[in-house]
Amino acid sequence: MKRSLTSLTDHYYVLIIASTFLQGSSFVSTKLVMEQMSPLWAASARFLVAAVSLSPFVFIQMRRHKLALKELPWVKLLIIGSFQTAGVMSLLNIGLTATSPSIAAILMASNPLLVVVLAWFILGERSSTFALFGLASAFIGVVICIGIDVDGYHGIGHGEVLVMLASTCWACSTVLSKKFAMTPSPWIVTFWQMLIGSLLLMVIAAFSKQPFSLPTDAYHWGMFMWLAIPASTGAIGLWFAALKIGGSVHTSGFLFLCPLFAALVAFILIGQHPAWHEVIGGFLVGAGLFLMSRQRQPNQRQQKPAPLLDTR
Repeated sequence: MKRSLTSLTDHYYVLIIASTFLQGSSFVSTKLVMEQMSPLWAASARFLVAAVSLSPFVFIQMRRHKLALKELPWVKLLIIGSFQTAGVMSLLNIGLTATSPSIAAILMASNPLLVVVLAWFILGERSSTFALFGLASAFIGVVICIGIDVDGYHGIGHGEVLVMLASTCWACSTVLSKKFAMTPSPWIVTFWQMLIGSLLLMVIAAFSKQPFSLPTDAYHWGMFMWLAIPASTGAIGLWFAALKIGGSVHTSGFLFLCPLFAALVAFILIGQHPAWHEVIGGFLVGAGLFLMSRQRQPNQRQQKPAPLLDTR
């Protein structure tokens, strides 16, 4: 039994670290893709391609488990898709047109703190002072790591408000996903919420009158495909699988790793060396996550870990 619980815990950390690494890699690839695509069309195309890439596996699962379309929790999938894909990406991308990336990144990093509040009211999850101290340490580490351009910052404007709403949408999706406890596999949930969210994003993009365009060379197509499949399908599917095992507060705390992984990817791809404040910030993030992991473990009553891809 003890070995089984250890295996479950190890599986959980593999899921969450893989997910946050892929999410972190999306910052660099998104920036490169938007050199040739408008923000909202890039987001809608990204998640549409992501959903299509996952569709063969999802329909094989649904057929083998005799899961009919009418049996899916459509209202819950619509809510999750509206928050997780359409809400986050539309608000974030539009907000980035009126605020700096560093300010946006810090505001998005407030997501785990919002999850603490929402989980308290919606799920009844209580966080100890020890765990909250770890969250605070990690958030301060992210702020130090990213840094704020004080000279270029002029207070809270509509761009900052939109990014804060994007972070709130993400927190709502995390808590509601745990609240709904949907029985389909994480990959079925991932597919349908991405498909629904991408269609909603297309409607938003059409009304925004942003010009539609596609990448024009192999390099940008490569970045787009990485963004659409590993950094979307993989990241979100692994995220939902981790949520099935761990609590929403504990799981969302690992999102503080995203900026660190983004810096690592930037170093590998464009040779950008970390500055001293990034090293200090990374240390605080690591210390905060260590405190959280020591205080709160994944749900050990779960009988077995969620499969990475159930094709039985």
